[in-house]
Amino acid sequence: MHPFISSPFQTAVAAVLAMGLAQALQLPDAYWAPISAIVCTLDVTDIANKTARRRLIGTFLGVLIAALQISFVPYSLFTYGIAIALLGLLCSALRLHPSSLRFGGIALTVVVAAADRSSVWLVASTRFVDVSLGVIIALLVVRCWPKHE
Repeated sequence: MHPFISSPFQTAVAAVLAMGLAQALQLPDAYWAPISAIVCTLDVTDIANKTARRRLIGTFLGVLIAALQISFVPYSLFTYGIAIALLGLLCSALRLHPSSLRFGGIALTVVVAAADRSSVWLVASTRFVDVSLGVIIALLVVRCWPKHE
């Protein structure tokens, strides 16, 4: 199958599988799994692995910093900005690809916007599970998809 035709079907299969599994697991915001699957399947196989790793590391750091911020510091736009800056500095110190900051910043923002102190760790962990689920499904679909010569 030509890549122009194959890619949309590959993306659709990954998105449907990720959404179905997230819904079957009754994740509260199941849409994050297919979003992650879509992001990862749009890359060719060798780049998909790198994108997946960057997305997982960035998401983990982002939800961790967000949960710590909400747990210990009253929310304000100033503390939100500080959290994003700290995430960026941490990504730089760890010599991570800039996309790790992008993925982490998105995750941090979602957790900060959705969580209160009583549920922040639950929101952060489910966000990481959602993203991880989508990434794993995407990698499986990319690996199993028939290759075109």
